[in-house]
Amino acid sequence: MIFVTVILYAALHILSLFTPLNLGDPSQAEVAGMAAGYGALAGWLLWVCRRAGVDIRRLVGIVPDGYSWGMTLLLLAATMAFSLGSWFVFAYGLSVASPGVLEFLVEALATPLAPSLLYQLAMPILVVVAAPLLEEVAFRGVLLNRWSHKWGVGRAVIATSFVFGFLHANPVGITAVGIVAALLYLRTRTLIVPIAFHAANNLLATVGGYVFETGEALDVAAEMQEIQQSGMLGIGLVVVTLPVLIWYMRRYWPGPEAGLPYGSGG
Repeated sequence: MIFVTVILYAALHILSLFTPLNLGDPSQAEVAGMAAGYGALAGWLLWVCRRAGVDIRRLVGIVPDGYSWGMTLLLLAATMAFSLGSWFVFAYGLSVASPGVLEFLVEALATPLAPSLLYQLAMPILVVVAAPLLEEVAFRGVLLNRWSHKWGVGRAVIATSFVFGFLHANPVGITAVGIVAALLYLRTRTLIVPIAFHAANNLLATVGGYVFETGEALDVAAEMQEIQQSGMLGIGLVVVTLPVLIWYMRRYWPGPEAGLPYGSGG
């Protein structure tokens, strides 16, 4: 995947020599990097599923008749609040223990100043459509099924969720998102529900980013100060939402004999 990502990014760089694409613009370079990464992920998924004889349509499945989305919406609200709170707590801890690492994360996550039209059009598609679709098929579809055969379903839920979380800047909160998404998959026996859950999470986070974006240059010192002041808010959000997530996880946690949606015929 790393090799294919480099190849795709190089291809986009060559394309930029003959088109208006300008990879010297940080915002366009970010779009190109994400497009190359998700393109490589899509290629890997197709390759590994074809090699293993996996029917991707059956792997994705269909939403059960009469499925109630109300619980999913409540889980979305609780998970997003927990994720935000855990980010405040995590960032506050970094501001004390390793301010340099936090400064790096703040700068890396900041929206580019005066982003290009390509960035404004492509990033919502990449974040709200490509990321949920490809990441859910990869983590909850391929890896959860594969690792469940190796270690059991419960351990696979934990392992895939930890890997998913630590590939993001907010490891604790996104690990919780991964666990909830995995349980939604096992409960509904379709990837469509966790994909919708993931997409809604990213959509709301993206809209929130646009709403609170000032359009001014990033002031790292001011961001660091704001993070330090948000520590107690983060603890409050975690305290309120963690019981809801624990209740859901305990209620729907897979037992030792739990079957897999794909392995059991969908």
